[in-house]
Amino acid sequence: MSKTGEIPYTWAEIEAQVREAIRCQASILEVYGPSLKDGNIVMDFLGLPRELYDDCEFSLESPPEFELQWHALYNLAKHAYRYAYQLDGWWDCTVEVWHEVDGLLQGYPEADANCEPSPFSNLHDFPLRRMFETFFARYSLFGGEVLVSMDLSIRELSLLANMTVPAVRTSLSKEGFKLERVHEKIAGRPDDKAFRLKAGDALLWLSRRRGFIPQRTLPEGIAVQEKILQLLSNETMPFHMRLGQAVNLVDQDAAAFAAASGIDANWLSALLAGKAVSPEIEFLRALADALDVPAPAFVGAGVRHLLSIEAAVASEKP
Repeated sequence: MSKTGEIPYTWAEIEAQVREAIRCQASILEVYGPSLKDGNIVMDFLGLPRELYDDCEFSLESPPEFELQWHALYNLAKHAYRYAYQLDGWWDCTVEVWHEVDGLLQGYPEADANCEPSPFSNLHDFPLRRMFETFFARYSLFGGEVLVSMDLSIRELSLLANMTVPAVRTSLSKEGFKLERVHEKIAGRPDDKAFRLKAGDALLWLSRRRGFIPQRTLPEGIAVQEKILQLLSNETMPFHMRLGQAVNLVDQDAAAFAAASGIDANWLSALLAGKAVSPEIEFLRALADALDVPAPAFVGAGVRHLLSIEAAVASEKP
């Protein structure tokens, strides 16, 4: 069906679909949002001057150009597109993006206020939805040590292999791959059904498909940083344990890392041991800089962790 490693959609196509999805959301806000006659909520959402709403020619069926970068949807699409089709910058993607795309696929409007389908429509299979689902399937399979590889549905296999669903079924049957029924009900498209292929078998089957874009190897110097980003985003692990493993990844002991970061070594040692220490914002910011991770999220996680320890210690006092 496809050429080897062919990317099915250009970025221009995806960008146009993002714009249309945002327009559909704006129309929902206009009709079903707060009853504001001046249309402020719509214009604020689009990032357009409020006075434009009073223009007799203004219509959300064909709105004026607006800045896509204003919207989180645009940035998610950039991350997902690069990762889905393994383009340069694909490594700049964390498990948080995977979680956000999961919510996006389930919660973004599938139609505008006039019942016209949006690019997220389950029934029409538009490029934007297919791209996001391709990203979700690939990250589910290759997301790294923070995310356990997940079994894939026939739909997900078809997206990664750039094949039709019937062609995937035929191939799996001919090559002796067996699908397993899952117990929970699978939401979404009817051709997904409740059967999935084990992650290991999915990797083997995909490796034989000419339309599958192989997972690239991280460029030298980025591999460690990617592991650190994924590790620190894993909120299922206590903050001090995540931090300790991140420090180990940069190949330094706690004392050397503290000295290089310009922070108190005793404070860091206590933090890594899971003990109660004061939530020093400057120390946490210095740690974020040393690990080359976004400071707001890192500092916030550190403060929450330390305050929770303080609360636990206080509750144990008679």
